Formats: sequence, C-alpha cells, structure tokens
Amino acid sequence: MGDACIQANKLTHQQVDAIVELQQRLHIRFGDAAIKLGFLTESDVREMLNIQFDYGSFNPANISAKVSPTLDILHRPQSEAAEAIKRIRSELISRLDTQSNIILAVLSPQTGEGKSHVAASLAIAFAQLNIKTMLIDADLREPSQHLLFGLPNKTGLSTILAKRSPNTLQAIPQITANFWVLGSGPPPPNPIEILSKPRLKNLIESFAQDIAVFIVDTPSAIQWADAQNIAEQTGFALIVARENWTKLSDLKKTKNAMQAFGVELLGTVYNQPPASAPGKPSGLWQKFMSGFRTENR
Repeated sequence: MGDACIQANKLTHQQVDAIVELQQRLHIRFGDAAIKLGFLTESDVREMLNIQFDYGSFNPANISAKVSPTLDILHRPQSEAAEAIKRIRSELISRLDTQSNIILAVLSPQTGEGKSHVAASLAIAFAQLNIKTMLIDADLREPSQHLLFGLPNKTGLSTILAKRSPNTLQAIPQITANFWVLGSGPPPPNPIEILSKPRLKNLIESFAQDIAVFIVDTPSAIQWADAQNIAEQTGFALIVARENWTKLSDLKKTKNAMQAFGVELLGTVYNQPPASAPGKPSGLWQKFMSGFRTENR
C-alpha cells in the first residue's frame, strides 16, 4: 500500500518508513499503523485498498482462478509473503529509478530455491501499480511460468527467437491491461544457442516502447550457462536463495560468475519455505520471503 499512497500523494517516503516501522513493531496492518500515526483516515485506507487491489483487472474470478494459489501477492495481498514482495519492489524501483526500463533477471544457484515464484510475484506486484509489465520465462530447461498462470505453452520465447512465431505484443498472452506473460514455448534442442547474444536483448528492446518493466525467469545458474547469458543481456539481476537449502559456496560461485560477465547484482532474496515442507520441494507450494539483502556496491 505504501507505494500506492506515495503515487497518490497521500504519504511521503518518510511517512511510509515510519508506518512500516510501527507495523513491524506492533505486528499490525499497514493501514492500521497509518491510522494510529494520524497519517491516514479510515476512508483513506479504504480508498487506497480499492486502488491497490482492484486495478480494474486483477480481481475478476476468471483471472484469479487460473493463477496458481501459491502466489500470495494476488490471492492474499495482505499476507507476510505479499508484503515482503512489495518491499522488494519498492527497493528495486528506488535502485533503478534512473533506468528508462526496469529489465531484471531473477536467478538462483540451483533448482527448487523459489526463483520462478519470486519472478512471478514481482511481475504481478509491478503490474498492480498500473505499470506495464512483462514476465518472460527464459528457463528453456524446466519452464514453469505457464503452469503458474494456467497458460498454454505451444508457442513462446523459444518459437519467437527461432522466428517460428510472430514477435508482436498482440501474440503474447495478456493477463490484465498492464500485464503480459511470455512463456518459454516448447523446449528447444539448443537452449543456449537460442538465447545467445543479442537475441533476447533485441526481443526486449522491441517491446521497450510499450512495456516499462521486464522480469525474466532463468534456469539454474550452477547447472546451466544459460543464466549467465540471459543476465548479461538484461544487465541487472536478483539472486534467490532458499533458507537452510542453498549452499553459501553456490551463492558465491553464482555471484562471481555474474560479476565476471558484467551483470549488476541488486540483492539477494532469502526464501523460507514452510516447516511442513522439509527436504527438496516437489511441485508448487507457498513461499515466504524472509529478507532482502542488497549487495555491496
């Protein structure tokens, strides 16, 4: 809600920071903290909730029903996980405010660490601010975004880059007025060649006049060189690590590899799965973001 209140000139950045501090200290909702501090009235809170969660497109049941219930940012927008995603969104907006477009690869050292879930959640979060956003599934090894959004995957990134389907915005599934999801398409026999420079970069640039934010999902950075190739073309990246699962050595290896390719790492998301899901995850489940650490610059 903080971002929406700032955009509506109802709160300043300093007031939002004070509200978040009180919210976390008392474990209350953002709106309740704002009212307690005297920054917003109950009427203001209701108005901003309508703006934040309606957006004229995300609420209809036929859309929500298709989207995986694991995406709290859509289905449970006041949950801890959703609030964590919004804080990461705010940090990214602040860090990338000089860029004409936000183009971000979401990485993880291994599979099962939650990067696809984080990528999808961030893309929805940006679209909820009425920012035109495209989520691109560049994981041509084990794609999952079409599953999260209930979309077919007969065409997508692989067929566009191979020039077997049209490279037009109209050909990409539009979830809402401000949100497009470009699935991976059928797995090609040569993913790294399909994604080679500057193919992905050129594709993104072809949409840059119409789309403000591009969130790009990637394959495992340790297992495949595709992730380095993708991140080099986006320029900026976010690393997702799973608490008590991701090895520190893998994080360091991923960080060093990306920096060697000139990728600017903006931070690390620590993803904490519920205690009821020990060991290696199977399928999709609820993910909780336990923190966002910015890299030393």
